[in-house]
Amino acid sequence: MASSAPPTEHRRTGEAAAVPRPPDRDRRPVLAWAAVGGVVGGLFFLVVSRALIDDTYITLSYVRNVAGDLHWGLIPTEEANSATSPFNVLSLAAVTWVLSLVTGEIRPVLGLGVATVVWCALLTGWTAATARRLGRSGAWSVALIAVVLANPFVNSAIGLEVLPIAALLAGLTWAAVSGRAVAFGLVAGVLVLTRLDLGVIVAGVYLLTPAVRSWRAPAVATAVALPWFAFSWWALGSAIPDTFVIKTLQRSFGDFTFANGPVTLWLDRGVLPFALALVPALAGLAVAVALAVPGVRRRHPGVAGPLAGLVVGGLAWYGAYSLLQVPPYQWYYVPTTVALGTAGVLGAALFLPAPRLRAVRYAVPLGLAVLAGALLAVTAGDRPLPWDRPVYFGAWALPEEYREIGAEVGAIVGDETVEAPGEIGTLAYACGCEMVDYFSDRGIAVGLVEQRTEQAGPVMRALLDANFARLDRGDEPLTAEWRLRWTQGVVPDGAITWPTDSPATGPATIYLERVP
Repeated sequence: MASSAPPTEHRRTGEAAAVPRPPDRDRRPVLAWAAVGGVVGGLFFLVVSRALIDDTYITLSYVRNVAGDLHWGLIPTEEANSATSPFNVLSLAAVTWVLSLVTGEIRPVLGLGVATVVWCALLTGWTAATARRLGRSGAWSVALIAVVLANPFVNSAIGLEVLPIAALLAGLTWAAVSGRAVAFGLVAGVLVLTRLDLGVIVAGVYLLTPAVRSWRAPAVATAVALPWFAFSWWALGSAIPDTFVIKTLQRSFGDFTFANGPVTLWLDRGVLPFALALVPALAGLAVAVALAVPGVRRRHPGVAGPLAGLVVGGLAWYGAYSLLQVPPYQWYYVPTTVALGTAGVLGAALFLPAPRLRAVRYAVPLGLAVLAGALLAVTAGDRPLPWDRPVYFGAWALPEEYREIGAEVGAIVGDETVEAPGEIGTLAYACGCEMVDYFSDRGIAVGLVEQRTEQAGPVMRALLDANFARLDRGDEPLTAEWRLRWTQGVVPDGAITWPTDSPATGPATIYLERVP
């Protein structure tokens, strides 16, 4: 049972205090909370499994090709480098491959379901361990997973790297609070493999946590992450994914940019879902402000740095992406809102009184979890179970419509090449054919690389030239025999058509025609 007393100060030579470790016999409650998180993750995946967004199916196409043939590409016939999160693809591919030994077939969606259970278990396990170091109940881990899953930026992008980010940030916080520099470096390295730009948040926590601020943490992180980036630069022609070029060239959705997106786009989609992401983040900001007070910081020496680092790193991420001028994709807001929300939940655990009665100690965090779950149910109230689309949804067709169309297109075009209509993930996954756009055809991506380099300033141009030094600039786009198009207007005579009715765009038609 966790003590209700505040953590005592423990000094190390040359380091700030870290919260003392609980004895080994106290690990069983942490494992119990991890099991609870796994169950929550499994149930949650059953709800969202039919509502995976288009970009998730880009990831799942990579997973299928890696698990089946060790092929790095969206389609089976072309190598590409458009998977934003190498670690997400590789970990899902590993799970999917292991499952194939049992099922006899490659099933990436099943692999994603199992991985969701694992990430949710890690999230609650690490958070429970951190809470117990604060002298608080492990039940706060359930509050955090509820806050994370209720966040519409997270639950509208399941299958992308959103859950690994949340779990690994919880692990990073545990390592920082525990003063474990090597463990911090391991988790930091995996975070950077999950998204290179997560190094901004890692740096925030590292710089504000003296207990892990030694050469060991960056050395271990480099040893974990560098091999992949070196391999990618040598073998794939780019250390970073091509999506950096693709997304920075897009810049915005009309007037909606990353910087103004929360107010101009996502708040307009509904106050309640937006509040489920914003309120925990604001709580994290309040925690960081409180911990900046010298007296408060002295009372919590092993905790102030990690929690403040999450907030500073999360805000730095937001600033960096605003400067990059990328579109307001919902999953781009996950690092900031989850980092600040994690600080908010753990800050609440830290500052609220810790009653001696176990039932009372559990009441507040479990009550918060129930509230977050209830509000999520309200935001998704017009959806069937399982969901047919996520809370934030902007695709031209429902996922089920795209899956059906893609399968029929595959039967029609066979081994021939078909040009994607502008959204490729779900269609290409269901088609299993040679469907091309800049995500799947490196020949198209080469042109975008050259365009982005021409637009860059001197420093960015030098960085891009170094990154793409081994890119085959002579790679030509594939020639398509067919093309898919989405329209709300006139359909050409003789085209094969499928009606769609997305809540985001309204009724429309996708048609397939031969390229003249």
